[in-house]
Amino acid sequence: MATIKDIANKAKVSQASVSRILNEDKTLSVKEETRERVIRIANELGYKVKKRRHASERVVIGLVQWISSYQEVEDPYYYALRLSVENYFINRKIGVRRYYQENLSDIFDDTFLSGIICMGKFSKQQARDLHAAFPNIVFVDSNPDGSKYSCVVSDLEKGTLTIIEYLKSKGHRHIGFIGGQEFLGPTHIPFVDARERAYIKHIDEDGDLIGGKNDLYIRNFDGLTGYDMMNKALMKDKIPTAFICASDSIAMGSLRALGEMKQKGKNIEVSVVGYNDIATSKFFNPPLTTLKIDTKYMGEMAGNLMEFMLKTDNNIPVKILCSTKLIERSSVFKVNDN
Repeated sequence: MATIKDIANKAKVSQASVSRILNEDKTLSVKEETRERVIRIANELGYKVKKRRHASERVVIGLVQWISSYQEVEDPYYYALRLSVENYFINRKIGVRRYYQENLSDIFDDTFLSGIICMGKFSKQQARDLHAAFPNIVFVDSNPDGSKYSCVVSDLEKGTLTIIEYLKSKGHRHIGFIGGQEFLGPTHIPFVDARERAYIKHIDEDGDLIGGKNDLYIRNFDGLTGYDMMNKALMKDKIPTAFICASDSIAMGSLRALGEMKQKGKNIEVSVVGYNDIATSKFFNPPLTTLKIDTKYMGEMAGNLMEFMLKTDNNIPVKILCSTKLIERSSVFKVNDN
């Protein structure tokens, strides 16, 4: 059976354009020859245009995860975020369908979705294609274009400043950062994380602090990055007394590297702070001081936004900015002021 993806590949246009042409979207600006080519190829392949669901039919929401299903298993943050959104709708007896990086193209063939919630980081082109096919759309964790789409995000800039001020209160003046590089969409557009930007900005603006780009270590958002980058930092002559790690997973790897140094008899004391407050962070060695990002609340707010859209048919962009909270544990040590 032919799909929209088959037609798009043969017609050399996007799946979103095929979907809009076949559903006679009057707002689509496209050359007439392109429109005719798509319709002709659809007829040749025997594609039958499916009728969109009526408002009286059961509501079904598409949950779009920006990473693969395999990556989600190893990413506690995005797993918790997806679970929170999913539980919100299940508790209200609203149907959900999951889409991941590996089957995202299938969503354009799904004619039963009332709206979609996109979790993670999407390129502007991805957002345009998805919005064209599904006007009721909410982004969670980031927003490709705040002037066009509704979103639920965490206040990471203010949260990062909270971490820096907390470390200063503990006597730290030399602060490093270990983070990850992410890429958007199929063309892998580099994305600079908000935590990294905020760290550099606040370190550069605070004349009392040392750090910034000289103590910035970036690779992936995983424990191995924390382990390798901390070991790399420990080889330098002057080591930061504290490191901000862009996720709890990175922090876990960093703590392991520090633990191994102590086992070798090297008395190096470095404080570590993470982000997210995943369930296992309180059981790290030592228990991790971390910035809590409330994925449950973010998921509930995204669900509320979607329900509001469906009930009012209102697609004016709305931004919900969720506060963060510093969870103090034992991974930060007090040092004397420099």
